[in-house]
Amino acid sequence: MKERKNWKDHFPTPIYTLASFDIKLPRSEKEKTYYVLKSKNWVNVVPITKSGDILLIKQYRHGIGEESLEIPGGIVDEDGPDAELDSVIRELREETGYATDLSKIQLLSKFSGNPAMFTNWSYSYVARDVEPIHEVEFDEGEDIEIVLKSPKEVKQLLLDGTIHHPHMAAALGIYFLNEG
Repeated sequence: MKERKNWKDHFPTPIYTLASFDIKLPRSEKEKTYYVLKSKNWVNVVPITKSGDILLIKQYRHGIGEESLEIPGGIVDEDGPDAELDSVIRELREETGYATDLSKIQLLSKFSGNPAMFTNWSYSYVARDVEPIHEVEFDEGEDIEIVLKSPKEVKQLLLDGTIHHPHMAAALGIYFLNEG
């Protein structure tokens, strides 16, 4: 791996920071400046109810200006060795009010947010036997509707493009591949 030198933060926001660094590529003698978005890691979770339904959420997304059907997820705010798992538990509780035993939550995959532009990783989990235990705790500005669908229905929603968020689609795809 080539050394990235002269890191500079240009424009920080609450979600990410536009940054740059200099690097000399392997097949070139020239040093070039590259721009990236520094962001905390992301998580999402495929919640499976005791009856086998998949718990989805419908929420407005400002980037596309419309509602999006997704699985629960968010930014990793916690620190420490279990930061991603702790964030999954928190996001599931806050966005849906659902929870399960810790032993029923497993890592599905780890993907790059977008290796060309983002510095972070996206972790996907499955949580089995989830049930409503808490009141929802939406973040300010969140307006979420809970949607329960059978695995067959979710597969169709993936195929017809209703579920269009790439990180959510990847997590669901890995889940279905693991389930056979």
